[in-house]
Amino acid sequence: MNPIFSLPPYTKEQLTPPHVLAQWLRCLVGKKFQLTGKTRTDGSTLRKLIAETLEKQPLPTPCQESMFKIVPPKGKGVPRILLEYIDTYIVTSGKSYNLQVWNRNPSTHSVQIEYRTGDKLLANEVRFVFVRVHPIAHEIRAVLVLTPNYIVEKFGKFGKPTIKHQLIITDSARQTVLSQSPPILFYPDLEVISPFLTDNCDLSIHSIHDDPSPRLLIKLESISSLVESHLIDTKIDFAATKTRGQVLEEKISHLLGYTSVEQQVLAGKYPDIRHQALEVKIQDSPTVDLGRYSPQFVESVPKCPNFTTESIRYLIALTDNMTGIVKGAIICPGRYLGNHFTFVGSKSFKFQRSIPMSFFEKFDGHSIFNP
Repeated sequence: MNPIFSLPPYTKEQLTPPHVLAQWLRCLVGKKFQLTGKTRTDGSTLRKLIAETLEKQPLPTPCQESMFKIVPPKGKGVPRILLEYIDTYIVTSGKSYNLQVWNRNPSTHSVQIEYRTGDKLLANEVRFVFVRVHPIAHEIRAVLVLTPNYIVEKFGKFGKPTIKHQLIITDSARQTVLSQSPPILFYPDLEVISPFLTDNCDLSIHSIHDDPSPRLLIKLESISSLVESHLIDTKIDFAATKTRGQVLEEKISHLLGYTSVEQQVLAGKYPDIRHQALEVKIQDSPTVDLGRYSPQFVESVPKCPNFTTESIRYLIALTDNMTGIVKGAIICPGRYLGNHFTFVGSKSFKFQRSIPMSFFEKFDGHSIFNP
């Protein structure tokens, strides 16, 4: 992407009106867009496509770096296409789209960019560009340019922020795990939860979101054996309405003996398989998103009586980022993750707003602003 897009416009008044942006982006409707199923890759590809499209138009003059200041620390929350003050999102399929805005409240007068002149660009002035891509045809069906105020008026306020923690698994740490035989980093359960443990039991009548029960918690040794026999060297495909993490969660649930879990994995609870006090993750890049809870901070876990973030069990599948094949795994209580990997100390947060998929679908073939 052209470096000028990382600079704000020379003045706020130079921003292209949003209805004009929608006109400029009309040429994208009907174009092919190959989805990889990897959120960051697809998001980066979309930003580049939009930037290349905008470059053909009379853009604002970029501001000199000495004439403005990015206010949020480390630039967190600032729009990625700063020259037109745009954030971009890919919409695919499902009953609703969960809009996630990271590190800023999109509907407040929070200063993001401060000019030396005293002028400011605010969080509620960011323009959202939603690009609806058909997940099977891999074709752009619609482009919608929406403002935060429109989203709030149409669909309601953004929810309270969700705190996000991360774990960094470096290439060398990953290779250390993969070089083992079997390629599994394993630690047994903590003694504090031993009253819950069993080698095997019938879980077919239980829900993965039930509270953990005594003698119905499968030992990590048994889970490790299942992973070695039935998960290593298998492929985690991308499903149209699920993330790869949810597909993995479904696989693990079936391996443990649960039935009818297809809709349950979409609930997004913590831990993912609460009945087993088991959090399930995929690692194909150095960063693993831990979500609201991190073993770095010891605290009780709601709806998991007697468990803390240290005793919650983790199953992290190490997948090849090109093929999706599971090459190894990390299976251990949260307490031991820090022995081998790095917790990211700073916290990020996100504001969320659900938008019905039917809203996007009715604009097939169009590029519009605040319909």
